Amino acid sequence: MEGKEAIIAKILADAEKKAQDILHAAETYAVSVKEQAETWAENYSAEQEKGLKSETAEIVARRKIVAELDVKKVLLKAKQDVIDRIYDNAEKKLCKMDKKTYLSVVLAKIEEFADISDEVVLSMDGVLSEKDISDSEVFRRKKLSVSKTIGKFYGGVMLLGKVSDKNLTFHEIILAEKEKNAPKIAKKLFG
Repeated sequence: MEGKEAIIAKILADAEKKAQDILHAAETYAVSVKEQAETWAENYSAEQEKGLKSETAEIVARRKIVAELDVKKVLLKAKQDVIDRIYDNAEKKLCKMDKKTYLSVVLAKIEEFADISDEVVLSMDGVLSEKDISDSEVFRRKKLSVSKTIGKFYGGVMLLGKVSDKNLTFHEIILAEKEKNAPKIAKKLFG
């Protein structure tokens, strides 16, 4: 039996050696896999951090651009408000002119734009009367008439004609002036 026991002992010793070799190979493999995983995780983390920094920089750059545009919009709006106030004040000053100046401005506009037989509509501010217009030389020369209906506007007049109507209200005069000269005024005011 001694031979049998020697064979069994040899088999057991070989099996134990083989088990230790397998265990050692598994431990070596596990260490290698762990190192590879840690290296991959570090590389992945570094790449993600670079990506986040780049993305953060892009987000900040975009937000700065949007903020700059918003500032420009606000500034432009403020400039437009200033110009609007200038023209609103100009219209108010036209409406508050003394009657003689007011009449001369209105008659000059009528002279410039009226066609023969146009009808003059007076403003509701009551500064001018039918007589003020009908006593003028342009009224007689262009054979104008004065409407019995008062216009729903302040300052200036309107001309109703057979071919076309003309809005000679101070509001429209100022609006036309604004469209023509606002850029020049803005340049003078704001550089």
